[in-house]
Amino acid sequence: MTQNRFPGFEEADFDVFAVPGLQNRMEKLKAHLRPKLELLGSELAEMLSEVTGRTIYAHVAKHARRTTNPPNDSWVAFSEEARGYKKWPTFMVGAWQTHVFVQCGMIYESSRKSEFAQRAADRGDDILALLPADYIVYDDHTKPSGVLRRDLDLSTFKELVLATSKKRQGDLLFGRELSRKEAVAWEGVPTLAWIKDTLVTLAPLFQMAEEGRG
Repeated sequence: MTQNRFPGFEEADFDVFAVPGLQNRMEKLKAHLRPKLELLGSELAEMLSEVTGRTIYAHVAKHARRTTNPPNDSWVAFSEEARGYKKWPTFMVGAWQTHVFVQCGMIYESSRKSEFAQRAADRGDDILALLPADYIVYDDHTKPSGVLRRDLDLSTFKELVLATSKKRQGDLLFGRELSRKEAVAWEGVPTLAWIKDTLVTLAPLFQMAEEGRG
C-alpha cells in the first residue's frame, strides 16, 4: 500500500459547499475535495480489507442523479460489494462544510438495516462499551448531526436504534467527527491516523452488520 499520500484537508475543500448552484458547486467539488476522497479510497480500502477479513471496495460519491440541488456533503464509501455500497454494510469518510466525518453502518436503502438495528439494540451494552464518549449515533445520513454516545444510556440507545426501523428513510450509522478548524490545522499524516483509528474502532460494528451474509 502506498503510504502517506493523503495531503490532508484545506479550507478550499470545505468552501466547495458554500458555492451556489449545482454546476458551479460540482466543478469546485471535483477540483478540490473529490481528489482527496479518491486518495482516501485508495489509501483505506486495503487497510479495511485487512481489518475486516473481507475484500473491501471504495466508492467515491458522484452525485450523478442530482439535477437541481447541489450536494451539502460528499464522501467515499467502502463496502464488500464492488458495484456499490448503498444496499450493504458500509464505512463512509467525507466532509460537510463544518467538519470531517467517519461513519459505519447501514443506510435506509439496505433491506437488512432493520435486522441490523435489532441486533444493535440486543447488543446495546457491548456497543456502548465499545464507543468512546465523543462518538456519535446517526439516524439520517443526509443531516450533519447525530446523538453523542455520552448522552445515551442503554434505554435511550435502544430507543434510538430501533426507531430507525420505523422511518422509511431511517439510517443507522455510528461515527466520529473532526471539526473543520482541526482538520485544516492538521497535516495529512495525523489526519489519516485519526481516520484509521476511527475506522478500527468502528470495525466490530461493520462485522455485526455483515452477520448473516456469509
